[in-house]
Amino acid sequence: MTEKQYEIYYHDIDYNRKALITSLVNFLGDVATYQSEELGVGIDYLMKNEVAWVLYKWDIDIKEFPTYGDKITVKTSAFSLKKFYAFREHEICNDKGQVIGTAKSIWFLINFKKRRPVKILKRFYEVYEIDENCKEELHIDDINELSRVDHEQSFTIRYSDIDTNKHVNNAKYISWAIEAVPLDVILKYRLERVKVTYQKETTYGHSINSKVQVEDKDDSMYCIHRIFDEEGKELTLLETFWKKQ
Repeated sequence: MTEKQYEIYYHDIDYNRKALITSLVNFLGDVATYQSEELGVGIDYLMKNEVAWVLYKWDIDIKEFPTYGDKITVKTSAFSLKKFYAFREHEICNDKGQVIGTAKSIWFLINFKKRRPVKILKRFYEVYEIDENCKEELHIDDINELSRVDHEQSFTIRYSDIDTNKHVNNAKYISWAIEAVPLDVILKYRLERVKVTYQKETTYGHSINSKVQVEDKDDSMYCIHRIFDEEGKELTLLETFWKKQ
C-alpha cells in the first residue's frame, strides 16, 4: 500500500466548495504513478522499455466529498497482474482516517510505438510482489447501452487536455460526460458513483460529442453516457449515479 496526502485547493472545488470528481480522479491516478516511481518502474522506466500503462476501467464510489481546505490521504495497492492487465484498489481517507471513497481500476500495458498490448514484464511482478501465476482479478460490471439521447454537448480537444502519452487525460472524459447533463439537474443531486470504460484514444485538435440518457427517480438519478469522436466512433462509456441533495 502506498499513500500520499493532498490538500483541497480552490481550483479543485465546485460551486458548493466540494471537491470535483475530476480532482479526486486525478489524485487517484497521481498516487498510482507515485507508487510506480517509488518502486523504480515509473515514467523513465516505462519510456526506456517503450511501454505505457493505459487505463481501461474505473469504478469509483464516493461516500463524502472533501471540501475546500481539507487534507485527505489517497491510498493505492496493486491487487493483481494477469497477462496484459493490472488491477488496482484505491481508498480516499479524511484527516481522521475515515474512508470517504473507494475505487477499483483496470489498466493494460502497451508498446507505445506499436500501440499494441504487451505481456506484463517480469520486473512488475517482482516490485509489486505478485506471483507470476496469479489468476485473481477485480471485476467491474459492463456499462448499459443508451436507449435514447436526452442531452448532448460537443467539444474540441485542447492542448491542456493532453497527458504524457500525448493523448487525452482520462479525467477529461468524465468531465465531458458530466457537462452533457443540464446544470439545473445536477444542482439537485450529489454524485455518488462513476463507472468508466475507455474504448479508444483521441488526441489534440479533434472534436468529441458527449451524449447522455438521464433517468430521474425522485430521490436519485442514474445517467448513461457515451462519448463519440468526430467520425461517430465510441471513445468512452460511462455511468453516473446521483442522490438528491
